[in-house]
Amino acid sequence: MIFNNLNQVNQVLPTHGRIIAIDVGTKRIGIALSDSSRFIATPKLVLHRQSNQKDFTKISQIISENEVGAIVIGFPLHLDGSKDEMTEFVERFSKNIDEFLENKFPIFLFEERLTSFEAKQIAASSLSRKKDKFVDDIAASLILQHFLDDLKLQN
Repeated sequence: MIFNNLNQVNQVLPTHGRIIAIDVGTKRIGIALSDSSRFIATPKLVLHRQSNQKDFTKISQIISENEVGAIVIGFPLHLDGSKDEMTEFVERFSKNIDEFLENKFPIFLFEERLTSFEAKQIAASSLSRKKDKFVDDIAASLILQHFLDDLKLQN
């Protein structure tokens, strides 16, 4: 089931399991994972888009291997809160992966304003990331860290 209201998080978020974050793009998908205590988000990998079937299968494997209990998907909105084509793309992606995963996990659409910009700044300042031009996994970890921080504030 897909949620975009954080007021519902505490009602539907499982008490155990890591949280995976997905930064959806048309060419790449950034993946990040929380630790088991849900305190820290860490970049995991960047998937180069192939097809929904292949991409969803890989994400499903990551979910299984890491005992994930919930999914956070970056939800792109303009600074004024309006939607665009990418917002609609992410909404379709979210519905499709929810169906693929047979509605087994709560999926939270979490606003991602400026995370790509922030991720590029982080990557540029990191010696180990200078040769890696893709920062989608960093963006996913920022989305997840903001989500985790908001959870802490609610509790």
